[in-house]
Amino acid sequence: MEQKILVIVGTTRQDRMGRKVADWYIKEAREASPKLDFELFDLAEQNLGLFDEPMPPMTHQYSDTQKALAEKVGSKDGFVFVTGEYNHSIPGSLKNFLDYLNAEWNHKAAAYVGYGVSGGIRAIEHLIQVMSELRAASVRDHILISSIWMALDESGTPKPGFVQGNIAAQLKELDWWVSALKSARG
Repeated sequence: MEQKILVIVGTTRQDRMGRKVADWYIKEAREASPKLDFELFDLAEQNLGLFDEPMPPMTHQYSDTQKALAEKVGSKDGFVFVTGEYNHSIPGSLKNFLDYLNAEWNHKAAAYVGYGVSGGIRAIEHLIQVMSELRAASVRDHILISSIWMALDESGTPKPGFVQGNIAAQLKELDWWVSALKSARG
């Protein structure tokens, strides 16, 4: 059975690197793990306002916006977050998106691709804490792209020496967690 993985681009600002990194990652991921079904979800295309819904997501009393997001997130088995590092943490746009939902993240697995001066590791560390609160399991293996402003060539592919981590190993672990958690969810 094919596992459905949502690749979430967490940045929304103009001239961002996140979409380039996500496009590269998906291309590499499809080659490394053809049995996983990857779908891109770009927060810049969602036009989400600052979270101000009348009910907390824990109540599952969703607005129309939340229902649409819940359908997308809830239908996936796992996630790959592509995040830049802003002030040693995740972008506000990503945190805002995560705040819209609750149960749809529960008992699913997440992997991380970070980029920035230090490869985005501090953003990933903070994102793992948020995902833990949302009851998601985080895989240990990360993909880190350092010095992002110099790392990508004209086609958006990272140049040698700028990427840490192994996509195939990361996806093997993600697939294991996705399968185990999907089985446990019934």
